[in-house]
Amino acid sequence: SARTSAVLRVSRLPLVRSALQSVMTAYSGVKGRYPLLGLVGGVAEVGIRSISYEAMRRATPLLQSLEPQIKVANSYALVGLDRLERNFPILNQSADEVRSVLHIRK
Repeated sequence: SARTSAVLRVSRLPLVRSALQSVMTAYSGVKGRYPLLGLVGGVAEVGIRSISYEAMRRATPLLQSLEPQIKVANSYALVGLDRLERNFPILNQSADEVRSVLHIRK
């Protein structure tokens, strides 16, 4: 779609963005507190980056050939996302705001 990609829009939702940030902060904290886990996590991150790069390199021709179908799927996903945002305004709140409303401690 000319508007944006559905995946990008979902990643920009305050609830999704703040929840992912919380997970990344916790992961970084664990890596910092436990050096062995930090080492293992760092090695795993390098491996995942390498695998992801290679997968994207190999998938690019296929993705380019499927571009018209991907555009149609994206446009349906954007319509669904519009409905979700209308029906679930909680998606536009941060994880901290949701926790405070639900009285959940970190």
